Amino acid sequence: MDFQKQLTLHRRELHKIPELSRDLPKTKAYVKSVLETLDCQVFEVMESGLYAYFDRGKATTAAYRADMDALPVTEVNQVEYASVHSGRMHACGHDGHTAMVLALAQYVDTVKDLPSNVLCIFQPAEETTGGAKEICETGILEAYHVDRIFGIHMWPFIEAGKICGKAGPMMPRSSEITIEVFGRTSHATAPENGIDALFIGCKYIEQVYALHRERSRPNPTPEERTIIQICKMESGTARNVISGYSALLGTMRAFSDEDFAGLVAILEETAEKLSQEYGCQIKAAHSEGYPPVFNSRELYRQVLPAVKEHLPYEEMETPAMISEDYSFYGLRVPSLFFFLGTGTGIALHSNNFDFDEQVLSQGLELYKTLLFHQ
Repeated sequence: MDFQKQLTLHRRELHKIPELSRDLPKTKAYVKSVLETLDCQVFEVMESGLYAYFDRGKATTAAYRADMDALPVTEVNQVEYASVHSGRMHACGHDGHTAMVLALAQYVDTVKDLPSNVLCIFQPAEETTGGAKEICETGILEAYHVDRIFGIHMWPFIEAGKICGKAGPMMPRSSEITIEVFGRTSHATAPENGIDALFIGCKYIEQVYALHRERSRPNPTPEERTIIQICKMESGTARNVISGYSALLGTMRAFSDEDFAGLVAILEETAEKLSQEYGCQIKAAHSEGYPPVFNSRELYRQVLPAVKEHLPYEEMETPAMISEDYSFYGLRVPSLFFFLGTGTGIALHSNNFDFDEQVLSQGLELYKTLLFHQ
């Protein structure tokens, strides 16, 4: 089988039909149509997820995960495989992720003597509700005696075809921040009758940033770095009316529960302080987010010699600051997550995201190497 041809075919067919969250009927149908030609057990999970189990009569199973959902982005690329779904696009490489695990399944189908059984997981809702958590809660990792799991993410900022990874912290815990300031409207000519939620919102941002700087460790290691960033503010109704309400939206990142709790404390203490100072109400809320992605140090040590021998590999000096729901798998079994370089420099989630499918062959080679080296 020409696996490069298969990788390109899968990626382009999936790229044409991007779908969102867990509403993936066409994507699911395509993946299922490939899996059903193979000698494996195919099961449906969640509304649109799939997994394929290759029984090789072994006591344990190695799992490989692909995420299938796309983004609400309008593609600008003028290519023959561009999205045919208006306002939706595979702008984060999930079409490539799925193509690699599909091709891996096709390869596994040709190899009967393996050191373990193989479970290929095709997961919905990575970009939205954290489908990995729901997959894990079904119990399939335990049911199939999975003792390790692997995943790959396309990465634009390293050389095309190069594999990167590291032991330990790979990505931080992430959380969405929502701050609401409830003031009181008044005409701009009588500000003494109002409580200016716009002004208070600005003070909130200023003081949160200042407190974060004050409490951050001096010269932190990459794994001690934390982020609080307010990225959107909505306030006011007219140019001559004091704002009675402000909404601040942002994000937090931390690698440890202790550091995450410290960030939450900053949000809540600032809200309480300004509420008392200005006689308003401030609600500081945050999502629980995804846990940190943590690469098993022992599993990494076991496979690294083989990976370096067979692939162009570079060890990451610092973790990435993006987040991934792949982290939920690592809470259940030893896991490793790698970056695969596209070399384009086109950021994830961009409306012109694209890559040369030749790089996918290196991802497939990584998966094949991991099949035989435990």
